[in-house]
Amino acid sequence: MVDPPPSKRSKSSCYEDVEEIQSIAKQSYEHYKNYIDGNDEEEEEEEEGEGDTDELLEVIEILGPIITPFAAGPSTDNSNDVISLLSDIKSLLPILMSMSYLQLASHAMSYDMHDNEGNGNINTSPEYYFKQSLHYWSTNPAAHSLLANYHRMNKQTLSSMEDICELYVKASEYAKYWRGVALEFLQSCTTTTTTNDEDSLGGVDTKEWVELLILNGSLDVDYIGSEEQDNEEEEDGEARADEEKSRNDTDEYSSSDVEATASFMSAFLLSIMGKHDDVLKHLNKFHLSHRIHPNVWKAAQSHNSNGQLKLSSGAIEPSSSVLFSPRMYYNNNGVLPSDLYHDLCNLFAPDAKYWVESDYNNRGYYSYYIDLEGKTNDSKHNVRDCPSNVMEDVIVNHLLPLAERTLQESSAESSFSQKIVGAEWWTHTRPISANLGHPLHFDTDEVLLQKEKKVSHPIISSVLYLSGAGGGGGSTVVFDQTPESTEVAKQAWISQPMDNAFMVFPGNLLHGVLPCDGADSDGGDVGSANRLTLMVGFWTRFCDGERSLYSPCGPMPPSTPQHTWVSQSQKKYNDSKPKNKHLQASEVNVLPSVSPAWEKFKQIPERDDTFDATSLAIPNSLDHKFFVPNAPRCFSESLLENEDCF
Repeated sequence: MVDPPPSKRSKSSCYEDVEEIQSIAKQSYEHYKNYIDGNDEEEEEEEEGEGDTDELLEVIEILGPIITPFAAGPSTDNSNDVISLLSDIKSLLPILMSMSYLQLASHAMSYDMHDNEGNGNINTSPEYYFKQSLHYWSTNPAAHSLLANYHRMNKQTLSSMEDICELYVKASEYAKYWRGVALEFLQSCTTTTTTNDEDSLGGVDTKEWVELLILNGSLDVDYIGSEEQDNEEEEDGEARADEEKSRNDTDEYSSSDVEATASFMSAFLLSIMGKHDDVLKHLNKFHLSHRIHPNVWKAAQSHNSNGQLKLSSGAIEPSSSVLFSPRMYYNNNGVLPSDLYHDLCNLFAPDAKYWVESDYNNRGYYSYYIDLEGKTNDSKHNVRDCPSNVMEDVIVNHLLPLAERTLQESSAESSFSQKIVGAEWWTHTRPISANLGHPLHFDTDEVLLQKEKKVSHPIISSVLYLSGAGGGGGSTVVFDQTPESTEVAKQAWISQPMDNAFMVFPGNLLHGVLPCDGADSDGGDVGSANRLTLMVGFWTRFCDGERSLYSPCGPMPPSTPQHTWVSQSQKKYNDSKPKNKHLQASEVNVLPSVSPAWEKFKQIPERDDTFDATSLAIPNSLDHKFFVPNAPRCFSESLLENEDCF
């Protein structure tokens, strides 16, 4: 994509010609509409594609030589003055230009994220298109929000978290402002004739422009209609006229998804930076009851001069409310022998074939199941005596003994009689510089949950930290809260990543990963480092039902050209001779804990089922359950209603 050549048309020759302006407006708007309609058709047909960006370039070719930036907006003009400007087509042309450049920026971001080579042409870079978009409409909310996303995800921009957060804050403020202005303008269309009369504008409907460009395009606001309207059939032209009239009722437009996303991300980043008082003004826009207590965030970001949380060795007194207190197994050499640790790190390195061959980025949750007793496996292979790959070696010979040790030290009498018979494992990799953490959730049998709506948990959940130490990897946080809890957790344990360390906790407890600030223990940028972890759930019952590839508790794929990572994992395990269990001595370490774990909002909005345009909804794709409504019930409800997300 390149910027089109400038037109020979000069500003002075036509900008004051009303008829030509109207003609230019119609032409450029038609090109933009063609682009939008083309994208809508692709989405309906579920086809891959990017829409016809030539349509956008036509808009820029037509408008570039004749328009000037839209300068009015927040803090510069009275809102009534801005509303009157929207009835003038010349004022809307810069907004059309800005949105065209923004669409190109979105496409350029896709190329920039996936094309490592690049062509070095500044005209195809996202920064170029963002700059142009904001040049023509400096308070474009979607441009600020998308630019913040780009800087947050792109390691090469070197933008600070403070700068990125400021972009989100501006996007949120501008979105709120422009939604109010646009809806006031639409309301004015019912009381005036000049803005509602197409003939007076040469056939240009500015109301349609405002809806498409500002409400739908830059704010992601939808017309939702009234419940009565939704239930009535549109039988004739009179019904259609009634519907069109009702669209002028501003209460029937949704809140802005751009404002919701920008407000949420502002609260998110401010929490990471420890500015918890500033967080509240953004969270107050949502329908929430609790947030993770600021002291938990503070503890998760704390580390000593070695970049690690301080741990204390020795026996751990079990908590009265949980099966055992979460703990970390670690010593100076780590829980795995160095050769085994490096084999595992190489197998799951950020650039390893595993992530591509398993289609990690495009799948939902999937895991692998190891039958420790040989009862659900058709072969006579006994994994306890002879592991067949590096994962079995690590789990059976090194992690399982520590899990069994944990049960033996538990104060619960029932744990003594429970034998671990299966191990479910999965992996995660996250770039530290763009790490948003991992949602709070419960580990459960996903197959049983989906088929029978029954919630069950491994007796022990665990995390083997492979990389991400040094203060930048993001802490695992475990709450003394279960799906049956009637109150929010009072205590939270903090586990800072330590390479080659093994953290265990009761499998029925709420847990997740708080995002990090992307800095090492000395405050420097960690760059391209990744947080790499191997999770294992230890089960006291066998995994029943069908087991399919890349599903919960699925089998290992066969060693084929499509799954070369499997053959890599088996390289040192091709014979049937029993492997020596070279278990390293590991010290048990007390994890630091924080209380209280949750903070209740002082002002809780009244809950009802009616639509409230002033209350924003947290975007599902960003909802990590760090700020929640209706706690603690929301966690068990989300477990049953949205089981695929974990």
